[in-house]
Amino acid sequence: MKTNNTGFTVAEYVKQMQTGDIKVNKDYQRSNAVWPPAARSYLIDTIIQGYPIPKLSLYQKTDLRTRTTTKEIVDGQQRSQAIRDFFENKLRISGHSAFNGKTFDQLEPQHQEQFISYSLSADILAAATDDQIREVFRRINSYNVPLNPAEKRHAKFQGEFKWFIVKLCEEYAQTLKDLGVFSEQQLGRMNDAALFTEACRTLVHGIDHASEPKLDAMYNQFDADFPDIKSLRAAITETIRLLVELKGLHGSHLYRPYNVYSLITAVGHVTQRFAALRAAFKVPRRTQIHAAKIIDSLSVLAQALETDDSKGRFGSFVEACAQKTNRKDTRTTRFTWLCKALTGQLLK
Repeated sequence: MKTNNTGFTVAEYVKQMQTGDIKVNKDYQRSNAVWPPAARSYLIDTIIQGYPIPKLSLYQKTDLRTRTTTKEIVDGQQRSQAIRDFFENKLRISGHSAFNGKTFDQLEPQHQEQFISYSLSADILAAATDDQIREVFRRINSYNVPLNPAEKRHAKFQGEFKWFIVKLCEEYAQTLKDLGVFSEQQLGRMNDAALFTEACRTLVHGIDHASEPKLDAMYNQFDADFPDIKSLRAAITETIRLLVELKGLHGSHLYRPYNVYSLITAVGHVTQRFAALRAAFKVPRRTQIHAAKIIDSLSVLAQALETDDSKGRFGSFVEACAQKTNRKDTRTTRFTWLCKALTGQLLK
């Protein structure tokens, strides 16, 4: 078998699909599931904006009788079909995209140019047997880094909640890195997606132990319809705003991921009174939070963490941040103390 890397513009690639020089062979389809509109739209948005996408794999066959060659799509059939459908105005972009609602013909000329001139990278597999094509997949899977739970969820689900989390990560990944919450490597493994998902589940269902199956269930629950999007987005957006504004606390223990999770749940509850959290902390009314008014209270908690003051007034908060931070009891403790800080009850 010979493997050669080549490139096609989108225009060249689709033209060859239209003429039959590049064909879909469903024997190579890894899954019969059809990509939903959100996933197809995200791919098209990615191409228009010039971001890279995974390379394709094509099996080149030669017909000695007719002295012609054709290529069959081994890996990338869903991507190829989405690209062709958009090129032929059979796909309209949907979801959280600057091009929402548009077909190819409705794009501005410069965006049409960016799409059709985009370079698709492909491995051309020549002189290969069926066994060798099968071995291609096995070898790719053997040296890939195993997916963590967050990555598996984002590979499996393609519904509204998944794309909501994707959008949050796009918006706030750099901020979380700048604030020292996550490293670049952690962001690359979707730790921010896991944090946002945990916080959203708590706001909707209440405080519980960390559980990957329960997070999977939430993705499944909101795969088709996601009614809480506005309230959850507001909770996370408000928390990120406060984290940025509280400059005196940057680099403190309050910016550890488990405390950022607790801050999102506390900020969300104080500002919107989520029903699932009312039993854990009673908020008389929705309260707008100002960084200048809460800096002293949060500073006291941060100082207790810095000095590891587990015997002082805030000892239970310190202990809840010291070990088993993903248990229901420690999460509840952190949530309660942070709600007191956010509502002005901590220093009374």
